[in-house]
Amino acid sequence: MLNQILPVFLSGLIMLSSFVQANATAPAVPSVAEPDAEFTLSFQEEHSPWAITLFDDNPQENQARLWSQTKLMFGLGVGVIGALAVMPESFTNWDKSDMKQFHKKWWDNVSSGPVMDEDDFFLNYVTHPYFGGVYYIVARESGYNQWNSFVYSFLMSTFYWEYGIEAIAEVPSIQDIIVTPIGGWLYGEWAYQKKRTIVDNDGLVWGSAGLGSTALFFLDPVDSIDQWINGDREQPVMEDFDIRLTFAPTFYQVENQDENRNYFGMVMTFRM
Repeated sequence: MLNQILPVFLSGLIMLSSFVQANATAPAVPSVAEPDAEFTLSFQEEHSPWAITLFDDNPQENQARLWSQTKLMFGLGVGVIGALAVMPESFTNWDKSDMKQFHKKWWDNVSSGPVMDEDDFFLNYVTHPYFGGVYYIVARESGYNQWNSFVYSFLMSTFYWEYGIEAIAEVPSIQDIIVTPIGGWLYGEWAYQKKRTIVDNDGLVWGSAGLGSTALFFLDPVDSIDQWINGDREQPVMEDFDIRLTFAPTFYQVENQDENRNYFGMVMTFRM
């Protein structure tokens, strides 16, 4: 048995020795270093897809644009209040008899809600998702992802509108708090993609610049109004926007905007 195994074993050693010797005497192939190869060690924290970056100190998105258009919406909100105040109560469900003491009415409504409202279908499930989409596309056009745009739409629809402007007239609505940001995300992402398509087509719809500008206005009204006001100015027309709340009469005339005097009103500084 040993006489049969030993020759096979020795033959294997001879073959292995020949293989090692051949590789040892073969000319070495010089390794070619990749040109401009660099090794970078980064300690930068990568954002989670669910990270909220709206309030980052060093944002990758266009945060200045976002907050500029947010201030514009606060200014437009004053006009919305005026428009709703003259509309029929049957449409708005706003009780105009309580508007004279609106600060008290606002607190009563905020402290009583939210509740299920009885507004009609069009108001709850068409207009609210549309304006949720208006908030959404403001953030989306400022470079934010879908998640942050949804969060922005939720914050604006809940605290700016539902617990802010609309609470002057009625108790915050459970349907509106839910439907506005969710419907706004669904509609808003569609509107964002449609706007990008029109912009990439030089602002034309069916070859018409008029149809294009009209479509862009309804898809993103805040940006359209911002362009009308500020255009391509280096210094925006609306330089500053401030709201101060108090129980002082609304007709109080401010002589110096920097004076420490409480009043209710709005201060805007325009640069023409």
